[in-house]
Amino acid sequence: MFQQVLQLIRISIISTTLLYSSYLDWKFREVDDRVWMLSGSILLVLTILDLVFFNLTLEYVYVCLLSIGLSSGLAFLFYFLGFYGGADAKAILVVSLGLPVYKHQNQIHPFTGLSTLSNGLILSLTLPLCLACYNLYQLSRGNKIFEGFEHENVLRKFLALMFGVRLKRSKGRKFWFMMEEEKDSVRRFKFNLFSLDLNAIDRDDVWVTPGIPLLIFITAGFIYYIILGDITYYFFKFLVLISG
Repeated sequence: MFQQVLQLIRISIISTTLLYSSYLDWKFREVDDRVWMLSGSILLVLTILDLVFFNLTLEYVYVCLLSIGLSSGLAFLFYFLGFYGGADAKAILVVSLGLPVYKHQNQIHPFTGLSTLSNGLILSLTLPLCLACYNLYQLSRGNKIFEGFEHENVLRKFLALMFGVRLKRSKGRKFWFMMEEEKDSVRRFKFNLFSLDLNAIDRDDVWVTPGIPLLIFITAGFIYYIILGDITYYFFKFLVLISG
């Protein structure tokens, strides 16, 4: 009974930390390291207590260390490669320290941090779909969103549909990427999606892409994993069903 309560406390602390840090990232695009240090320290102590009182076996300790190492190692590798910011990697580290292993009926492996990361990355793919739907709606209304970009080929226009929008009133917007550039008086799309340079837009009527923090999707990925499991599990299950 106490073990279940302890696990619920750890899940609650992780969820609260992720939700609060997601708010900070959305509002300011910055999360104070003290958030990670405080929550991570508390969660690490609770994880050690869980190990000492309920799961003190060599096998379980090894699995926990493997989970922390793989999850945080991959998370920081993505950070050093420039795929996202440091807060995203620190979030996965905190998740791994606070709940290295979580058993769910819908999972391929029990590594919480790794599943949280994969869930978050998969959920982030909903953003291009939403942008594409919005742009197709604009086209259906007769809006000339590709005016001035007639020289661009079909593939680049398709990518623009998936990753950006054309805003008439874009000047001064913060936390958006410019998704176009002008060379020799010719406007061209610029797909620098991994840039972290979120400067305010300096003019109107340009193509931009929203700088939505990945931390929001990581938070959703953790909650999804706790409630429904690993998204990759459903993917492979679907493949087995259609192949059988």
